Amino acid sequence: MSIKIELGAKVSRSKSFSSQDVWVFAVVSTDINPIHLDEEIAKKSIFKQRVVHGQLVSSLFSGIFGSELPGEGTIFMGQSLKFLAPVYLDEKITATVEIIDIREDKPIITLETSAVNEKGEIVIKGTAMVLYPPLSKP
Repeated sequence: MSIKIELGAKVSRSKSFSSQDVWVFAVVSTDINPIHLDEEIAKKSIFKQRVVHGQLVSSLFSGIFGSELPGEGTIFMGQSLKFLAPVYLDEKITATVEIIDIREDKPIITLETSAVNEKGEIVIKGTAMVLYPPLSKP
């Protein structure tokens, strides 16, 4: 399902990340930092418990780009991210993307990206640039 490409178009998606999600991401990404994987070590950290990889949380944005806004055929060109607060296991996170610029000379869109936890705190904020080639229709 794609949303109309226009300024202000917005889509949100929510997800909680389980311990299994974090372990799978650690293996795939090779980021085996114990703060993500070892409860005893994480207890001694500033967060006092295991935290979800920031890049795993930010992958929600990519999921939205490729399936809803802009939609199928989207090519991810770049993203800037600021990690503002930790995300804990099984904490519901809502990721939102909103179109803030549409180039007139090329099918390039800039989107504001944000992820918010259950308490309403922004945990990730940034912008992304994507190329949206219109799909050919039969």
